[in-house]
Amino acid sequence: MRIALLTDGIWPYRIGGMQKHSYYLVKYFAQRGIYVDLYHMNDSAYDINKLEFFTEEEKKFVTPFVFEFPNKGKWPWHYLQESYLHSKTMYDEFVKQKPVDFIYSKGYTGWYFIKQKQAGKKLPPIGLRLHGYEIFQQGSGAINMYRKYLYLPLMKYLNNKADFVYSYGGGITAIIKNNLPQTANKIIEVPAAIEPAWVYENNIAINKPLRFAFLGRYEIRKGVKELSAVLKNLIGKYDFEFNFIGPIPNEFKINSPQIKYHGSISDANKIKSILQGTDVFVLPSHSEGMPNVILEAMASGCAILATDVGAVNVMVGDDNGWLIPPINENAIEQKVTEILKSDAKLIENKKINSIKKVKQNFMWNEVILKEIQVIKARVKSE
Repeated sequence: MRIALLTDGIWPYRIGGMQKHSYYLVKYFAQRGIYVDLYHMNDSAYDINKLEFFTEEEKKFVTPFVFEFPNKGKWPWHYLQESYLHSKTMYDEFVKQKPVDFIYSKGYTGWYFIKQKQAGKKLPPIGLRLHGYEIFQQGSGAINMYRKYLYLPLMKYLNNKADFVYSYGGGITAIIKNNLPQTANKIIEVPAAIEPAWVYENNIAINKPLRFAFLGRYEIRKGVKELSAVLKNLIGKYDFEFNFIGPIPNEFKINSPQIKYHGSISDANKIKSILQGTDVFVLPSHSEGMPNVILEAMASGCAILATDVGAVNVMVGDDNGWLIPPINENAIEQKVTEILKSDAKLIENKKINSIKKVKQNFMWNEVILKEIQVIKARVKSE
């Protein structure tokens, strides 16, 4: 079987949760003997033509096609125009290549493909994977309202016209059904996953003082502003350590020995080392898809404190953490305070359950089989 994977990039040539998901899709499809025509792009200094992050055996199944994303300036609709042109450029290359059995479209990359299929072009089944459906989730400010106005018609079109629509499950499925009812009968649930190398097999210990961690960028959507405000209130009242992994601007950093800023870290082993020494991972996002950082934290043996957005409730429950409402400083402070006062055994059990949950439900070796099963069923039905 041959698949065309259309994506805005794969890790580490481009950084991001969607890019990491794309990388592992290619890797595990190849390991299962599925041929992948990879349509992607590069923002890094790596030589993308070498595909050096794949084994020699995996490379036998991967044919890469590399594109530059168009740049049309900063006028209000520029990203939509760029996305359309980007998709068209991919399509123009796609029609020159060997036929494929299935088109796996990430984000807006399949826009022109879907348009051509609607116009009568004979194309294989197209599966759409939009990662977060963030515009349907709670957000704050004029920027969020503008994004909804700008992207909603396109999201409706892509979801309604794709042959089927991927969901991570949980809250994401509910969002699709509630906002895009015409798509409800086309939803296929396949969760995100993680590599076995992330799973922490050592004995779980509780730190004194408790250690917390956040991994991500400083942006409104990630809830860092609310989290920082809470930490300022708790410093000095309780004994704890909080670690930030990611680029936090100096003007937003808290000057306290209880808060540590590690900056951007690209070395997975360094990230693992910090997470494996953490008790509670915190992600207070306003909106999400199915964030890979939560799976990484769970596999590292962290209890999870997160907002109940996107598909977070697929990963986090009472057994391994705490869910709180988004954009709510009081909820963050109340729960962090409760955790600081908790019995160590309760936190230990949640940490242990995080690892168990990952091993049972979110390992790439198993999730890729569901991906292949879904695709083969769709190809057979055409």
